[in-house]
Amino acid sequence: MGLVLYVSPVENIGVDSFKRDVAIMDTTWTVIKLTLWNDFVHVLDENLNHVDVAPIIVACGLHVKSFYGTYLSTGYHTRVYVNPVNEKTTSLSTWYKSKKLAKIRRDWFRSSTFSLKSSIDISNTPRIRLSQFPSVRKVQYCRVVAYACRVDSVDNIIYEACNRCLKKVVIFQGLQKCQSCNLTNTVTIPRLLLRLTIFDKSGNLKVTILHDLAQHLLGCLATEIKSVLQQPNGRNRVMEKVFACFGNRAFSWVLHPPIGDFNPEHSYTVGYVLHVDWAEECMWLNKYIASKKRK
Repeated sequence: MGLVLYVSPVENIGVDSFKRDVAIMDTTWTVIKLTLWNDFVHVLDENLNHVDVAPIIVACGLHVKSFYGTYLSTGYHTRVYVNPVNEKTTSLSTWYKSKKLAKIRRDWFRSSTFSLKSSIDISNTPRIRLSQFPSVRKVQYCRVVAYACRVDSVDNIIYEACNRCLKKVVIFQGLQKCQSCNLTNTVTIPRLLLRLTIFDKSGNLKVTILHDLAQHLLGCLATEIKSVLQQPNGRNRVMEKVFACFGNRAFSWVLHPPIGDFNPEHSYTVGYVLHVDWAEECMWLNKYIASKKRK
């Protein structure tokens, strides 16, 4: 049983199969994907994404599956009900109406530019402080609210990558060589690699923002950055652009946790960078303070 946050369009799978993905949430704030197959695709309509409601869906006889994360799927013995009236659905509806953040979460899913999988991953990511990062394990991502305090030299923000595999090339006997493709004098394209240090009140961490996300955040292509760096005073102009993006603002950083032992000199990969949802942040702070008082 859960609140319907988002309904995807119907997809045609193969010759005569159809599916629709739905994001549902319960009072634990956990979001999971429910895949509706064939006749079940018609129990919900994507027009629900444009109205100020969050229907309640109740289903039984579902399959628990795993493909890039756990999700639910309908099957032969599945039964699906939308907005049934009973004690539990009334309680869930009352909870939803009393929680402004639940409506914010619903609206975020409906306006998100990410894929449904990415949106669910981000939504379920545990919020931590940077001092807790070294001990995080067994999750795909963790999330911190932090500021950028230092930018590594922009001289290394651009690297040349193989046009075929996008791996960094090396200089071998004066020629550019792709060790992955085993090609010498390969055609290359510029790629972005942005290294920062972020901090909150509990500590700091070195992080790396990879090409696609770096282009999105800076609002320009790697070829443009490379062109600016080749101009007089280009280094300072690129540094100004980076600081204009990150300076004096807190962001929600979604990070891949450490693999193996934590190394403070290692730079950890950023999965997503989001504007801080201060309503959600206040809720987390209240929970964090309450947990400290119980201790």
